[in-house]
Formats: sequence, structure tokens, C-alpha cells
Amino acid sequence: MRKVLALFLFALFMAGCSMLPHDAPPEDIDKAAALFVQRLNAAQYDAIYKDAARKFKDNQTKETILDSLKELTAKGKLQEYRRIKMTYEGEGKDRVASPVYGATFEQTRGDLTLNFIDESGEWKLVGFAFKQRLQSRVEQPRTDVAAASL
Repeated sequence: MRKVLALFLFALFMAGCSMLPHDAPPEDIDKAAALFVQRLNAAQYDAIYKDAARKFKDNQTKETILDSLKELTAKGKLQEYRRIKMTYEGEGKDRVASPVYGATFEQTRGDLTLNFIDESGEWKLVGFAFKQRLQSRVEQPRTDVAAASL
């Protein structure tokens, strides 16, 4: 009887621990970015919107977010991206990770910043911005694409 009670209490303890809130692991940020890029290249704008953070949806209309995504893909498919910088802000439920990727689209290149918020242990998109780099020494017009975040 003691063994059964001990086993039951252990199982109850383990179930309780799994119910506690967990922080999103830092190594999942690049995974979230890869999923964003995959969906962006496939023009799956609704899937990106559906999985975005609640704060992003509350602060921006769906139309604004989708238009910004379409404006970003007007530069062609994202062919290559490498993380060049990472910053974190806040703590707990307000923790935001902002990786910056050197990005090469079919028609241009620049810095792609993705902002992710830790939402119940999972990184969710809360904003993005693209800053075009000049292609040559001749000045070209700068076109920034940004969807407001937080």
C-alpha cells in the first residue's frame, strides 16, 4: 500500500511540475525565425498571423500585418539569412527577444529584425522590420518595411 501511495504522490508531483509556467528556451528563437521564413517564402500570411502573439494582434489590425508581410515578399523570396545580433528585453511574461538577421532577398538585402515575446513558454512573433542596405555606392532610395510592435 505504501508503494502505491508513494507512486501516486510522485506521479501527482510530476504532473504538478509540468503545469507550472516555463520560460521559452533561447535556442527556440532561431526555430521560430526559421518557421517565419518558411511561411513567408510560401506566402502563408494567415498562418503567420494566426501564430503571432496576442499583443501583436491587439496592437495592429490583421490587414496592416498582412500588408506588411506582402510588402516584404515583394522583394522576392528570402534566399539566405544569418543571425548577426540578439538582444533581450524584459523578464517573465514580458520577455522579448529581438534577433537581427543579415537577409538576402532575390531583389535586395538588408537587416531583418524579428521580435518575439515569450508567451506561455513559446516564442511568438510580436513585430518585424526590414532595413535595406545600399546595393552600391550610388545612393538608392531606402525602403523600410515595418509593422509596429508592442
